[in-house]
Amino acid sequence: MDSARMRCFSLQIGNETRGPLAEDEITAMIAAGSVDASTPCALEGSTDWVPLSTHFSFGSTLKVRRTKDIPTAAEDEANATRIDPDLRKKLLVYGLADVGSVDGFTQVQAVRAVSAKESALRDEHRRHGLAKTACFFLAIPVAIIAALYVPPLSAALGALMSAPMLEKEPLAKVELLAGRGGIKQMRWSVQRVAKLAFDKPSGGISVETALANRLKINPEKSFFLSAQFSPTRLQETLGQADGKIAKERKVHLLKVIPSGRTLELLRASENALLNPLTGPQSWSAFFAQDGKELATLIKDETLRTAPAGKDDTFRFEMIAPINTSMSPQVVVELSIGGRPAFASWGAACFDQTRWQAEPLPAEYFLAQERYFVTKKTTVGAKTFKATVSTPHHSFDVKRVSPTWHYLAIARQSDTDELQVLVDEKKFAAFKVGDRFDHAQTWQAKSRCFPEPRESTTPPGLDVP
Repeated sequence: MDSARMRCFSLQIGNETRGPLAEDEITAMIAAGSVDASTPCALEGSTDWVPLSTHFSFGSTLKVRRTKDIPTAAEDEANATRIDPDLRKKLLVYGLADVGSVDGFTQVQAVRAVSAKESALRDEHRRHGLAKTACFFLAIPVAIIAALYVPPLSAALGALMSAPMLEKEPLAKVELLAGRGGIKQMRWSVQRVAKLAFDKPSGGISVETALANRLKINPEKSFFLSAQFSPTRLQETLGQADGKIAKERKVHLLKVIPSGRTLELLRASENALLNPLTGPQSWSAFFAQDGKELATLIKDETLRTAPAGKDDTFRFEMIAPINTSMSPQVVVELSIGGRPAFASWGAACFDQTRWQAEPLPAEYFLAQERYFVTKKTTVGAKTFKATVSTPHHSFDVKRVSPTWHYLAIARQSDTDELQVLVDEKKFAAFKVGDRFDHAQTWQAKSRCFPEPRESTTPPGLDVP
């Protein structure tokens, strides 16, 4: 190959720039495997960095190429790939691109441009350092000679020769440091935006509280009655007549305090039970004559019936307010020899041991409520932006707000809904029409709102 026509190239190997190197030197490096087709190179005197395959052939026979080759498959693949985020920042900071043009770079182009820029800055910094040193050593003899013949010129000559390098070297160093500082500032700004927190939707109250506030309690069904009786006295008197009270016992809550014929027969029944052999009417005679009529009257006037427990306790719930003065409304039904016998709770034939009548707590009515899922809604997932600025550039960083999941619940008679905030897993588990069981702890403690609510926007983020 004619040395007069031989070209020279600079190569970018790793983070180091080598060259200028002659074509035969580069051919030898290719044969040794020190470089490959994608190694960036620049023709001497040019600042354009291109793959080595642009000027050299890679195959079984090495030949110098005089024309530009078609892009390789590797370069086509790289062109289709988005550039690395750090390279993107360097392109912006070094002034190699602006916000509008930076996305037009491929990965290969970005690497070449940034490598060339950093290499140029390092070379300039190195040249200035060498020039400064040379000027310093050159200035010493010149200043000595000048001092011997023209003393006033010695200081001036030294300053004159070293001043240009002293001016340029700091500028190159400052530019390189400014570029690095800009990258750090950009990274810090992006991290700051990434750490901005979206809080949970504010406000709302627990489902438990909201449902309690929506309770509609009927005053006629707001009390409960819990009482106990003891038939010990009756067992003693009936035992004298070979009678025995069966274990099955009932308690009737009448609609009103008995009067008229019902009250008359109740008193006769109680006297017969207390005096089964010696009273005005023996128990057998009373049952044969009036027992069936009394049973019919009690049945017709009964509002509620409850079984008596083993300890002869009974309980009525959701009833109108009641007190001990209304105890005749409570009638105990016993079974003696297979025949029903009746006596008021306050009659002398019983040992009354406990009477408790109080308003039912709100929790009781809350447990009776039936809420169902009427609708499922998601809100959020909105895109926000924050403008990040450096001394030379500014660009937007995007953030997406969280997605929040709501179940709308209501009773069948409701015209409005409550919006319950749940997690994604529970949101997926419910279907429209499913019952929302507020008796479960997590459902009772969930937050609810009149309408689906999103996170508040952190300061520094705006809607694009």
